[in-house]
Amino acid sequence: MKRVIIPILILLLLAQTFSQWLIVLDYQINKDYIARVLCENKNRPKLKCNGKCQMMKKLAEEEKQQQSSELRAGNQSLIVSASAHFATLQKPTVSETLIEYQELPVPHTVTRSYAIFHPPATV
Repeated sequence: MKRVIIPILILLLLAQTFSQWLIVLDYQINKDYIARVLCENKNRPKLKCNGKCQMMKKLAEEEKQQQSSELRAGNQSLIVSASAHFATLQKPTVSETLIEYQELPVPHTVTRSYAIFHPPATV
C-alpha cells in the first residue's frame, strides 16, 4: 500500500511545484494544435502569436489560483516574524525593584582536591 501511495504523493507534489513549467511544456508539445485551433490571433498572422496568448492565459490563471490559495492559507496560519522568536524586554517598575529577596542557606560546601592539577615536572 505504501509503495503505491508514496509515488503518487510525490508526483502530486512535483506537479504542484512545477505547474507553470508543465503549462509551458504542454504548449511546446501541442504548439501546432494550439496555433491552429485555440489561438485568438490566428486571423492576424502579422502578430506571430502561434498560440502564445493561450499559454499566457493559462499562466495568468495558474498564478491567480496560487495567490488565492496563499491568501486562504494565510488566514489560517500564524505570521512568523523575527520578533515572535525573541522575548520582549520590559523595564521593571519601581514596585518590582523594591521586592526583598531572602538569601537561601547553603546546605554544605564542597571541597575539592586539586592534587591532580599541578605544573609539569621539570627534568
